[in-house]
Amino acid sequence: MALLKKGFDFYINSSIHVALAIWCLVKITDYKASQYALLAFFGTIVGYNFLKYFKWFLTNKSLRISIIGIIIITLIAALGFLLLFFEQDFKTQCYLIVAIGLVLLYVYIRKFGWLKLFFVSFVASYVTAFIPFKDSHLVIWFFLQRFFLLSSIIIPFEILDSPTDSISMKTLPHLFGIPRTKQIGYVLVSLYCIASIYALPINNHLFIYVFSSVVVIYFSTEKRSWYYTSFWVESLPIIWWLTLYFQP
Repeated sequence: MALLKKGFDFYINSSIHVALAIWCLVKITDYKASQYALLAFFGTIVGYNFLKYFKWFLTNKSLRISIIGIIIITLIAALGFLLLFFEQDFKTQCYLIVAIGLVLLYVYIRKFGWLKLFFVSFVASYVTAFIPFKDSHLVIWFFLQRFFLLSSIIIPFEILDSPTDSISMKTLPHLFGIPRTKQIGYVLVSLYCIASIYALPINNHLFIYVFSSVVVIYFSTEKRSWYYTSFWVESLPIIWWLTLYFQP
């Protein structure tokens, strides 16, 4: 059981789970974008692990087995990203270079708590909606739709981290309190619905997106387990993709 838990924790800590969520978001946007979805999967592992562990590597000299495993996973993902990057057209490559720059910029943005939430959802929406739909006349609506939806489901992360985040960061829970922060999340879900009027027809899948987002916000507290956000909330895009994949 302990070994299973270690394997599960490694799956989350190595960013494979969040990368799978990003893969699903790309496939939801364009189910035919298999190569680009895999590129986004690899890029997410590299980007997240760089942001999570770069500072750790600068301050720690000893390497645990789990960290060595994360290094190996990251190097494999970096190789996969590079190979697929050169398979993309020039326009997509330029957009991806911008995405890399945004990831590096996050090192400075994350000091500003309330802005960090929207910046993360902006980058994720840029990668999973804007780039795949870059040639569509509805690209802005697809981007806004994804931005509002992802911003709403990042709210639980902000709530869970509020006791440990520095007050100087001025995250949404610090500025407005947890009840009002949840209300902001519901507003974001509402804005997603408005954007969806232009981006896609009103259907059962829209209901699933809205319902699941509202549920994870409603049940969010600062005392929830780390697994609530790092696994369950990040599983929402996977669930959304499965509802599309197995639709009648």
